[in-house]
Amino acid sequence: MSLNSYSSSSQRKPWTPSEDRLLSELKKNKEYDWIEVARRIEGRNPSQCSQRWKRIKGFKLRRTWTKEEDTKLLELVNIHGSNWCLISTYFEKRSGKQVREHYLNQLDPQINTSPWSMEEDKKIVELYQSIGGKWSVITKALNQRSENSVKNRFYSCLRHKYLNIKNPYYIVPEKKQKLNEEESQQNQNFQEQQNITAIQQPIQQPIQQSSIEQVPNYVQIYQNCLYQIPIYVPQPILMPVYIYPSQFQLNNQQ
Repeated sequence: MSLNSYSSSSQRKPWTPSEDRLLSELKKNKEYDWIEVARRIEGRNPSQCSQRWKRIKGFKLRRTWTKEEDTKLLELVNIHGSNWCLISTYFEKRSGKQVREHYLNQLDPQINTSPWSMEEDKKIVELYQSIGGKWSVITKALNQRSENSVKNRFYSCLRHKYLNIKNPYYIVPEKKQKLNEEESQQNQNFQEQQNITAIQQPIQQPIQQSSIEQVPNYVQIYQNCLYQIPIYVPQPILMPVYIYPSQFQLNNQQ
């Protein structure tokens, strides 16, 4: 998606009840991501829609770590090292992934929290262009930076500064932009209507040319038969060939 397809970020403004209802309706469609949802709500970017949805649904935030848990985690790391699965068994409702991320991003005493240097920024961009978003690998090439800090540094600053890629979650999609799925559905409906018309025209023509007074019963049977046959059946199968012998006998009697 090109950068020109977006407008600048909107200013903060209160959500209206009608916007909340529209947001709730749009979220019923599981195929819509936040960019697609924001495209249907004028003046809102994907990040605003996501945050508003959390408030509407009353999503529970992650349970914050207490000071007691932090102290306990530091002690367990000194004993068990980086065995996160084992360490998580000492905590209630904490997974190994949660324990690992909390320690590496918050408690590790070796974490570098100094201001970012230009050399670090360039190295992050170079490694991202080389291996993609493998943040654990990129982090090892830096001076004791946490994975979250490296990832956040790239997406919040470096991606736009060095790669000229804007974050789509903080810009409002233009309302005039056509939606691919809507265009596809319109084209499909038009094509289906064209197919129906093309099939009905050669079938309806013999009915209009036949004499209703001469064979009224057969015309009624003919029409009922057509309504029961699916449209996608080829035309030769639609022709009721059993009518012609009966019609031939009727003509001989006259």
